[in-house]
Amino acid sequence: MPKLLGVIGALVICAGLDLLWQSRHELRFWFSAYRNLLLALFRLGEPLRFFPIKEVAQRRHSAVRFLLGLGFAFVLGPMLIALGVTLVLYTKL
Repeated sequence: MPKLLGVIGALVICAGLDLLWQSRHELRFWFSAYRNLLLALFRLGEPLRFFPIKEVAQRRHSAVRFLLGLGFAFVLGPMLIALGVTLVLYTKL
């Protein structure tokens, strides 16, 4: 059972990395949006130019995929692996 948790954890990490890879274009978009926001904030005399909300809402639907990928790759998968390792060490005592 503990080894199975470790294998499932590794598969969950792989699934999370795959979801993050699928949303790489989304990451590029949001990084450029935040960069444009910071640049606009530092130019105090010029008006702020943002993306229109309707345009962003129509084109960007993969925020859930990105958040699930982060959760799987960096939270759930490592927790399952740590639980499996802990159970392996606990049963040997």
